[in-house]
Amino acid sequence: MSFKKFTLSLILSSAFSLVFAQNDSWSTDVDSAWIASQNGGRTELNDGNNEPNPECIGDGCGETTFQTRTSSDEPQPQAQASQDEDEDDSTSTSSSKKKVTYNEDGDATYTNENKEIYRARKEGFYTSISLGFRLAGGVNLLFGEKADTWGPGYLGNFGLFVRIPFGAQTFRLMTAIDFSYRRYQYEETTEFSDNEAYVEMYMFEIPLMLRYIGEDDGFFFGIGGDLGLKLSGFSEFKQETEIEGKIQKDKRDKTIPTNGVEIGAILDFGYLFDGHFGIDIRVVQYFTNLLDEDNLAESTLFKSELWPFNATFGIFYQF
Repeated sequence: MSFKKFTLSLILSSAFSLVFAQNDSWSTDVDSAWIASQNGGRTELNDGNNEPNPECIGDGCGETTFQTRTSSDEPQPQAQASQDEDEDDSTSTSSSKKKVTYNEDGDATYTNENKEIYRARKEGFYTSISLGFRLAGGVNLLFGEKADTWGPGYLGNFGLFVRIPFGAQTFRLMTAIDFSYRRYQYEETTEFSDNEAYVEMYMFEIPLMLRYIGEDDGFFFGIGGDLGLKLSGFSEFKQETEIEGKIQKDKRDKTIPTNGVEIGAILDFGYLFDGHFGIDIRVVQYFTNLLDEDNLAESTLFKSELWPFNATFGIFYQF
């Protein structure tokens, strides 16, 4: 072999060795992360079909593939569609708002329906129950046999009441627990003496009334009965007697006993201003004798039939 041929073969073998060495170095230096970025997230060089990955052929194919797969994995078109739909809805809503016109018949129907709903709620049993309290003061009178010797007295009253629906919407049943103080005045001049007395009573009362009221409250009118139970009582009797030109004075306590039970009829009317605060006038006529004749000790009061009559002006508040 000549020197030129030897030299040429040496150069060619060196070139081939250099090429193969570069290929081996490229195979061992390839990083798996780079393969994944060039192959859509997969570390193998193809999709397992022994075919070249068409997405990874050519320069810069890995960068293009990564962007393509990322955009395909995320639901961006759907989000864009939803955004478009929202814009369409907002546009249609704004256009519909612009098309709203006043409908007199429709508005009247809506108003009437609201009134019916309000009335239905108001007529509900639970929502129609009212609790409250009443404070009142007034005068008392006595009618009957020997009632002319008794002058006007006074009384005070405080109570708690409940008002519940009864039948039709315009009727209410009202009952209460009342505590009252009464004072009656007696004065009489006879042939032999001048007499003065007063009677005090502390009463526990249970009124029961049926009231007629308007649909929106306001004026009301009621009628019913009252049961009065005496809690305690006291009386004082003063007498001045002239005997042979001399005046004798005498004072006696608890000689005018009163009955423990009273039964009467009630009539009241008033006005409720704002659904809570109101005023009323109540009159009660009793049909039982004020005095307990079986235990009466004053002779000037024998055979008396005294029927109490009370009239009060009250203010009340209901919840």
